[in-house]
Amino acid sequence: MTIAYNPRCLLTVLEDGNGVLLHLDTKFYFTLNSTGVFVWQCLENNPTTPQSASQLASQLAQEFEVDLDLATTDVQALLTELLEESLVVAA
Repeated sequence: MTIAYNPRCLLTVLEDGNGVLLHLDTKFYFTLNSTGVFVWQCLENNPTTPQSASQLASQLAQEFEVDLDLATTDVQALLTELLEESLVVAA
């Protein structure tokens, strides 16, 4: 399964690297840590190219210099939450 960001959601990156997502349809705010912001930006920067969890995990592992297995687990957990809140969509 590939994932795309929901264009009805806006990200504001804070000075500390964390971020806040606003879902324009529900008016709910969601917080992201710096790795969540990175994953979101990977999706947002490639709006016409949905990405798989493994692609995102690979990018995350490289950027943050963490183990790929750990990055995969974290990305899958994040995407599950984002999907449940309709912040991302299955493409």
